[in-house]
Amino acid sequence: MDSATAPRLYNLDLLRLLSAMMVVLFHYGFRMAITGEGGGIGFPELAPVAMWCDAGLLVFFAISGYVIAMSADNRSAYDFAAGRFARLWPTFVLCATITALVLLAWPVASLPTPTLAQWLAQFIIVSRLAGQPFMDGAYWTIVYEIVFYGWIFLLLAAGWFRNGWRLAVLAWLALSAANELFFHSGAVTRLFITEYSGFFAFGLVLFKARGHFDWRSAVLLALAFLWALSGTFVIEPRVLAEYGVERPAWGVALMAPLALGSVAACALAPALPIRPALAYGLGALTYPLYLLHQHIGYAVFTRFADPGNRWLVAGALLAGLLALSWLIAAHMEPSARKAIIEAAGRLKLRARTLRSAA
Repeated sequence: MDSATAPRLYNLDLLRLLSAMMVVLFHYGFRMAITGEGGGIGFPELAPVAMWCDAGLLVFFAISGYVIAMSADNRSAYDFAAGRFARLWPTFVLCATITALVLLAWPVASLPTPTLAQWLAQFIIVSRLAGQPFMDGAYWTIVYEIVFYGWIFLLLAAGWFRNGWRLAVLAWLALSAANELFFHSGAVTRLFITEYSGFFAFGLVLFKARGHFDWRSAVLLALAFLWALSGTFVIEPRVLAEYGVERPAWGVALMAPLALGSVAACALAPALPIRPALAYGLGALTYPLYLLHQHIGYAVFTRFADPGNRWLVAGALLAGLLALSWLIAAHMEPSARKAIIEAAGRLKLRARTLRSAA
């Protein structure tokens, strides 16, 4: 990470946390009342705003495009994969375990009771490959992140990430548009993240173009922007089908520009006047908070909340989730990541030794 790039990440760290809070607001302030997953507790006062806060996911995906491209820059495919595994897996397994224990202690009628098989399946993250549901409803986005990592890994392994990335992005966007508008293949949607590829691609191109912006980068940014904008209208009918709420077209049209504009502004603007350690620490809360909040929140509202104390429960819940996220991010995740990276380094060194001996 060069010195010119590092400070810009502090802005993105803060934006990541803001986006996570938007998703929390969407689930507690909008979704929970419609699905009944919070035991009948809801916050109708928040719904007019909360119904738009799924846009936080769009911001997440665009930030991932930028940050993952930066993580892959000048790295081998092996080092990239080891770094991503160390970043994702320990925290995921711990948060899935905490969620399972909470749901066992405070069952939610509308959610399945965790089983040993379901918990064990979380160790591969993509638990549906083992025929088991996710431990939390928010995990589907983590799977999309992993798919994106997989494609970056393949580009690195093939030697195309440095010079062939433009063609890869162009092909990805073209395939995404063709599938979502004409073919409607579920397998292609999942394998190429076609609904959200515009957001990932925008972040990736934004990072790649930061040092050398030319007409080709401008064209790719424009295409990614246009597909992200179009993709929100592709997704919107599914939102209507799930929640029964039709959002105004003008609001849907603003979701992608605001999401992408906020990421571009944070990536390109000078760092905000905030201590780097504080910005990094706040950003580090995002991943565990995102993994923990949804089903644990529903369980807490079901078990403890009633119409009279719902705001007090919400405040205590959020404070508890932030405290737990800080404990994980500050004390568990760094040591687990370091251990995995060191183990990966030893494996890499051993492989080199064996090749030399052969």
